[in-house]
Amino acid sequence: MNFGIATVMTPAPIAALEIEGRYWPFDVLERYGIELPALEVKALFSDWFAHIGYLAHVAERCLKEPKLASLGLSADKVTLGLAIQFPNKLIGVGANYSSHLEEMNLPSSRWDPMPFFIKPPTTTMVGPGKTVVMPAITRQLDWEIELAVVVGRRLSSASREEAMSAIAGYSVGLDMSARDWILHPNSPIKVDMLRGKCQDAMCPFGPVVRPAHFVKDPHQLRLQLWVNGQLRQDASTSEMLYRIDEQLSIVSQFMTLEPGDVMLTGTPAGSAVAWDGAFLQPGDRIRASIEQVGVLDVEVAAPRA
Repeated sequence: MNFGIATVMTPAPIAALEIEGRYWPFDVLERYGIELPALEVKALFSDWFAHIGYLAHVAERCLKEPKLASLGLSADKVTLGLAIQFPNKLIGVGANYSSHLEEMNLPSSRWDPMPFFIKPPTTTMVGPGKTVVMPAITRQLDWEIELAVVVGRRLSSASREEAMSAIAGYSVGLDMSARDWILHPNSPIKVDMLRGKCQDAMCPFGPVVRPAHFVKDPHQLRLQLWVNGQLRQDASTSEMLYRIDEQLSIVSQFMTLEPGDVMLTGTPAGSAVAWDGAFLQPGDRIRASIEQVGVLDVEVAAPRA
């Protein structure tokens, strides 16, 4: 029984099961008499591997039992929010696809040490919809589709095997980038990830977390991104220079990863830099799809006055 975990706004954020494009909010299920481990998604990850079996059982009942099946809401009947509100840490791994490095005129082999950085979750992460507010101080807003990994168990100085077994699920992430601030001509800093990747609303995420059990091989997934209906990125996670278990293991040597933390695993070629600088503008629509994981649709809004 393939399902996802989402957040629906009622208007408060409530966890929901997503099954075949329909949504079962947890508060509705509880009113029907279904006991659930938590009403918010982040709390589910506090003991994910104890909860996942029971959630699978509830998902099966939602499809098989007529009364429960009638409670499912179509996508047009719900307002989807950010799937996890909010992880304690949001980590971005950089320089992990040789094709993207090549289009940026950077060394295209594995960088050692592996680059990674922190994005502030509560201000950068947004859900689907018209949620990406263009920063007023950038003229070069770019897109990057990334497989997002959600941690389900505490990791500290973890081996690669421990890291892989701790993955709770996967989602679609967009690591938005202000190219004119990452490499700013007046700055002595070679790469400024803070100004370039950590501005408000720079990390769309979701719309669901797909449990890892339903993703056969996370290193063989097709990633595709369209801007206004035009295909801009089309690649495979097989191109990763650092594999997912290795990424988690390396990060855990320097900081403890906690249940619910999110790691973005890098992007392939096809950013705006490769399209003659066709950077994003207000009104542009992005559709990001990762095989077996989900599809995230967002729209760029005008800068706030």
